Amino acid sequence: MKPKVTMIAWNQNDGYVVTAVNNHLLKVWNSCTGQLLHDLVGHADEVFVLETHPFDSRIMLSAGHDGNIFIWDITKGTKTKHYFNMIEGQGHGAVFDCKFSPDGQHFACTDSHGHLLIFGFGCSRPYEKIPDQMFFHTDYRPLIRDSNNYVLDEQTQQAPHLMPPPFLVDVDGNPHPTKYQRLVPGRENCADEHLIPQLGYVATSDGEVVEQVIGQQTVDQEEQGMEPSILDGMIRQLQLEQDQRTGAEQEAASNAPQNGEGTPRRG
Repeated sequence: MKPKVTMIAWNQNDGYVVTAVNNHLLKVWNSCTGQLLHDLVGHADEVFVLETHPFDSRIMLSAGHDGNIFIWDITKGTKTKHYFNMIEGQGHGAVFDCKFSPDGQHFACTDSHGHLLIFGFGCSRPYEKIPDQMFFHTDYRPLIRDSNNYVLDEQTQQAPHLMPPPFLVDVDGNPHPTKYQRLVPGRENCADEHLIPQLGYVATSDGEVVEQVIGQQTVDQEEQGMEPSILDGMIRQLQLEQDQRTGAEQEAASNAPQNGEGTPRRG
C-alpha cells in the first residue's frame, strides 16, 4: 500500500509537524530540518483529527475512525492518555472532530453516533442540567430556493434567518420541558405557553408526512385575537423595518445624479 497523508498539524510553537498516514501511524517531524523524530503507534484505523494544545507545545491530540482518542507527548514520542469510544450495544463510535478549550483544561469530541464527549478536570455537575438528547426541531428540515434564488424553509416558506428560535426536542422529536426551552437564545423570557410547541403532521408536495409546529397559542388567545407569539410579532416588525430600509435605499438610488457629479449616499 502506498502511504498517503490524511491529516497534518503544527504544534503550538511550530517546532514540530505531525502527519497522520493511512497506514495508521502518526509521524513527528522537525519542522526546520525535516528530520523524522518519532513514529506514534496506537491507532487501528485512519486518523482525521489532529489538534495541538493551545499553549503547551509538547501536547498533541489525535482521534480517528477506530474510536481511539490519544493525548501524545510529541517531544518524547509517548502517549500520556488514551480513551476508547465504546458505545454499549453498538460497538465503537468513530470520532469525527475534537477541539481544546482556550484554557487547555478541557477538550470536546463528536462521534459518528451524534454524541458530544467532554473531557477535563473537575466534576460534571454543570453539564447535568441539560438533557441527554438535544436537537432543534428544525434540524434536517429541507430547504428550497424561490424564484429569486433565495433560500427558504420548505415547510414554512420563510427565510431561515427570519424564523423564530427553534424548539429543543429529543431524538424522536418530542419537545423538552420549558426549563430546557429557555436555554435556547431568544426564548429566555418567553411565557410558558410559548415554550411548548403544538406539533402536528402535514403532507408535503411529494406525499411525505412530516412533523412540524402548527401553533403555539392557547384557546383563550385565539378567542381574544391576541398576538399568537411575541416572537412572531418581533419578526414581523423586523421584516417591516427591513422593507422600509430597502425602499428608502432604492428611492435614494433612483434620485441620485446620473452625470457622475455627485456620489449617492446610502439611506
